[in-house]
Amino acid sequence: MIEIELFLESTLITFLVSIAGCLLGIPLGLLVAVLRLKKVPLVSPLLAVYVSFVRSLPLVLFVMLFYYGVPILGLNLDSYTAGILALALNNASFTSEIWRAALVDFSIDQLEAARAYGMNRQQAFWRIMFPQVWRSSIPPITSEITLLVKSSPALGIIGINELTRRSSILAASNYQPVLMLLIATLIYMVVILAFAQLSRSLDQRLQSQYELV
Repeated sequence: MIEIELFLESTLITFLVSIAGCLLGIPLGLLVAVLRLKKVPLVSPLLAVYVSFVRSLPLVLFVMLFYYGVPILGLNLDSYTAGILALALNNASFTSEIWRAALVDFSIDQLEAARAYGMNRQQAFWRIMFPQVWRSSIPPITSEITLLVKSSPALGIIGINELTRRSSILAASNYQPVLMLLIATLIYMVVILAFAQLSRSLDQRLQSQYELV
């Protein structure tokens, strides 16, 4: 019973930190993509470096660099805050490329029509461009979310008892490594499949709304 409670606790931790990282990372990725496309002096090149730097690092190394590097700047973050921010920044670097590709591929004719109709740039973006870009980006963003969940064991390196770290601790204490790892595997499968199903349901719902319009 104790082991089940610990697994449930670690599953909740994995789920919450992953969701928090995504909720921060996805809109941040959109902001990064928009700023890069606007080619803002100094800002755009710095963001390009940030994206390339984070994408080139294993997540576990980035988590360690973030957790141990931030205090040098005078900010003392607990492991959960640092872990969530590291996940968010990692997720943003990848989703920004998804957003950027979708924005670049968007038909300029629709924006020109919106401007002719009397909309300003902000209105055209949020009312015309973003809904379509969001819908086309759902499948790749969902893939990034599942990858983030599967990469969450990197947070174990800074002491967060997520699912993989917890299963390893339990395996070392009860001498049943295969059983503990199998339980963790099944939990990961359920969580990932739940995300995939949620993505399909959302995509189908948006598709039906689009067809009605």
